[in-house]
Amino acid sequence: MSAVPVAPPRRLLDVEVDGRPVRVSEGSTILDACRAEGIETPTMCYADNLTPVNACRVCVVEVEGARTLVPACSRPVEAGMKVKTDTERVRVRAVPRRRARLSDDAAA
Repeated sequence: MSAVPVAPPRRLLDVEVDGRPVRVSEGSTILDACRAEGIETPTMCYADNLTPVNACRVCVVEVEGARTLVPACSRPVEAGMKVKTDTERVRVRAVPRRRARLSDDAAA
């Protein structure tokens, strides 16, 4: 009988997304936490089978205590993190990028 390697269990982290508590495994991204809670977070350069490239900045969110907006597709969650996906800062920065990317795609 051959041994099957088993990874140690990942620790669960409690975070808050748009005021809702979410529990995700350590190593998850903010985007994973948003999707676990059913919160729609647009992405453009992200795919499940690719490494995030942070090129489009369409998925930016606000993290309490962070100076700048962060890309949800690549930022790992931290225990106690508070994330907001629909704030004035996010709308001012992300929405124009989303529109520009969509118009670029439509023109191509």
